[in-house]
Amino acid sequence: MTAPLDSRNNFRALLRRLWAAIVHYKGMVVAMLAFGFLETLFTKVPFVLVKPLMEELAAPNGSQGALPPVWLSPRQPTEVDLLERLSTEFNEGFRSFAQDVVASLGVGFAHPGMNVVLVCGVIAVLCGLLGSVTIYFVQTISRFFAIRIVSDLRCELANHFVALPVRFFGKQRMGEMISKVTNDTQVMQRSFELAADNLVLDPMNIAWNIGIVAWFVPQATWVLLLMVPVMVIPMYRQGRTISKRGSKSLQAMGETTESLNQILTGIRTVKAFQLEQTLVKGFEASTQTFLQRVHRMLRAKGRSMAQTFVSYQAGFGVLLVMLGYVVLVERTVRFSDVALVILPLATTYQHVKRLTRSFHVLMESAGALKGIDAILHEVVDQAAIGGKPLATVHGDIEMRDVSFRYDEVPVLCGLNLHVKAGQTVALVGESGGGKSTAMDLMQRLHDPQQGAILVDGHDLRDVRLADYRAHTAVVDQQTFLFNTSVRENIAYGKPGATQAQIEAAARAANIHDFIVTLPAGYDTVVGERGSNLSGGQRQRLTIARAIVRDPAVLFLDEGTSALDSENEEIVQAAIQRLRRGRTSIVVAHRLSTIVDADLIIVLDEGRVAESGTHAELIAKNGLYRGMYERQSRRSAASSGA
Repeated sequence: MTAPLDSRNNFRALLRRLWAAIVHYKGMVVAMLAFGFLETLFTKVPFVLVKPLMEELAAPNGSQGALPPVWLSPRQPTEVDLLERLSTEFNEGFRSFAQDVVASLGVGFAHPGMNVVLVCGVIAVLCGLLGSVTIYFVQTISRFFAIRIVSDLRCELANHFVALPVRFFGKQRMGEMISKVTNDTQVMQRSFELAADNLVLDPMNIAWNIGIVAWFVPQATWVLLLMVPVMVIPMYRQGRTISKRGSKSLQAMGETTESLNQILTGIRTVKAFQLEQTLVKGFEASTQTFLQRVHRMLRAKGRSMAQTFVSYQAGFGVLLVMLGYVVLVERTVRFSDVALVILPLATTYQHVKRLTRSFHVLMESAGALKGIDAILHEVVDQAAIGGKPLATVHGDIEMRDVSFRYDEVPVLCGLNLHVKAGQTVALVGESGGGKSTAMDLMQRLHDPQQGAILVDGHDLRDVRLADYRAHTAVVDQQTFLFNTSVRENIAYGKPGATQAQIEAAARAANIHDFIVTLPAGYDTVVGERGSNLSGGQRQRLTIARAIVRDPAVLFLDEGTSALDSENEEIVQAAIQRLRRGRTSIVVAHRLSTIVDADLIIVLDEGRVAESGTHAELIAKNGLYRGMYERQSRRSAASSGA
């Protein structure tokens, strides 16, 4: 019972979101309903023209007036019933209307029936012209309404993503998240477009059909009223299966997107280690899984459509027998009425068919919304909510008995550290010692499970995070540049920065002279993740971004070991300018770059093993001296080679 309940819950969630959009964009919805009503009116009015047209075509040459049914026998009552009288009055009224129209137009025909035929044609053309106008507005408004819903959903997802804690992204696969924002929302857009069209128009069309049948051949109404729900039953039964299988197919699509994302983002590694065929086979396998799941969903859709068609044909067969009976046996229905009723009954199947297709896509979207809702229900980063205002930051940072673990893996154990305002403190140690985690905690990307981090004497958890981060800047080892211009990448450090401020920051980062040599100067696009630049150039741009921010606290994860000596000297000079006069927390990988630090902290298994200046730590002959000497020997060996 879990799957049906889950499908129903997903569908209810989809309907709630759709209802919220209807309320929010009620003006658009009212306009859509109004034009939809007119469209269905102009679509069904030509059906009614069949009755006077058939009366004239079936009449003897030159005859006028209502014709009695050809099957009336002398034994039947001479006084016609109410329906017969209404039918006769309709025919006579339309004939009189037609005579007036042709008279006003100054035309006429020798055969009086042609006047009715001409007016029927004119009305059909007018309905076509007016209907085309309503179709334009219905299509434009309904499609835009659907796109607005999905655009709002994508914006909601984007806002929620940036509000989630960093830890969330470490547990997710990027390709699957991108798939939810693109593929899953695309499925929802298609469903909303169909819903805005078919779920609005087709019920109106069915209602018009029932009204026409009830007016002219009320005996057939019960057949039509029975046919519609019988055709809908397969749609409902298969809808839950479609929702479940649609969710699985979208999950498979996310896995396929993730597989391709791994290939594209790691293309250098893929080629270097000759992993092309291995990863392509993985991509093909995930694609095959996607195809299998989609095939099962399509089979469920096909069964539903087939069962709907069988139900319609069965109902249509019953209708034919019923019409034959009232015409041949009861002799209470005109032939023109039979012709009139056939059209609404025939088109009812198309309306139900479109409703069925729309319902299927809605159920598929309900599965898509399940994954999206799972993200939207993730708890946002509580650190960004509330807190006391922090007007200024001097840069005094203290860690008191801080402990932190990832899941069950301890990383920091009772760490104590005090960085005075304006000091440069370097964190060093072997890989896994807790350096980057300590820096993340000081940025408040995470909160410690034990202990506290104080900034200027305030517990970091008690201050408004936006105020604190407005006075900090980060230069990461893994440089990240946006795929936009050089100017914008630097200005991201300080939105609204002037060109003079941007250029001053670029000069301080030793990158201005290079920028002006680019084809478009500061307007040159750097490429995806800065792919059009060298490693040193990317690092200097991120340094310029930090300089233009003019932070009180700088977090620097040095990564100059991959640069050649010339680039390293240029980058180090820029870093020295950046560190000057501000609190700097440096994660050092090459110890020669932090020999002038005010304080060096050696971390080992999440604890402070040693601390002091470079000279003090060398004199201690401990862990730091061992690391420094090993790096010096490797550097000397590399230089000698």
